[in-house]
Amino acid sequence: ADFVAEMTNPSTPEKNKWTIFVDGSSNPQGSGAGIILENGEQVLIEVSLGLTFPTTNNQAEYEAFLAGLRLA
Repeated sequence: ADFVAEMTNPSTPEKNKWTIFVDGSSNPQGSGAGIILENGEQVLIEVSLGLTFPTTNNQAEYEAFLAGLRLA
C-alpha cells in the first residue's frame, strides 16, 4: 500500500487556495527578495524586500518564503 496516496486528501477546496511565489537574489552589493501572494486569479500582495544582512541566493529566497508566510 502507498502511505502517501492513502493519507492524501485528493479534493482541495479551490476557493480558499492561496499561492505564494518567491524569488531571492544575492550579490556582493547586497541581497533582496520578492514575494507575490495570489488567491486564485487575483494578486493580493506584491512585495520586494531589501535584506540588511549578507546571504546566499538560497538564503534570500528562504527569507522571502518566511516573510510571505507572515504576510499571509
